[in-house]
Amino acid sequence: MNLTLVRKYNKLLRKTDGILLHNPLLTLGLALPLAIIPSYGLIGTAAVSVAMLVCFVPTVFLSGLIGNRLPLWLRVVVYPVVSCLLLIPARYLVQNISPLIFDTLGVYFSLICVNSLLMYSIEKVQNKKPVAVLTFALRQRLGACLIAFLCGAIRELLANGSLWGFVILKDLPRLPVAQMALGGFILFGFLAALCRLIHRLILSFSLKAGSNLPQPSTERGEAGK
Repeated sequence: MNLTLVRKYNKLLRKTDGILLHNPLLTLGLALPLAIIPSYGLIGTAAVSVAMLVCFVPTVFLSGLIGNRLPLWLRVVVYPVVSCLLLIPARYLVQNISPLIFDTLGVYFSLICVNSLLMYSIEKVQNKKPVAVLTFALRQRLGACLIAFLCGAIRELLANGSLWGFVILKDLPRLPVAQMALGGFILFGFLAALCRLIHRLILSFSLKAGSNLPQPSTERGEAGK
């Protein structure tokens, strides 16, 4: 059986590690509340994504530079504090996107500094080079943002028929539960199942396509005859 197509597909996945492969939200289930609560619409999703980008990437990059010089118990304290300090400028940036986001999220906005994705990423970059640390942090954040934006767009369309506050679907029936946390968790579950199904279908079709290709040994044997 020819596995060339499968190898190419797996190579593509490895290059997009953190985005398509090992997505922190769908595959690992990290920081799900911080993605579900604000993703009731695109504006809320954009505001929290900007804040997490400002707090997350520099903190993970700093942890990679320091490495194992800090013991584990001290890393758990130091890096969330660094993230908290970065939340101050992030707050001003978020106000320009959504002034009411703080009233909507409440304590969840502060939890940006302390979440499972941050602690997971800090431990994963301890032995990496600076460039690898930066690319890892950016891929993790990009992967989370893509899924959060997709979820935010779907939930806003289902609940209000709008995107970024502009009404697009006027006559379709509304689904208010889509903007509730319950609706967000259900949607994330369906997205995770859908991505897993697509992955299996691609592998299945690649294997079938490879099995239908002529084998080199057969071609040489026929040429010899």
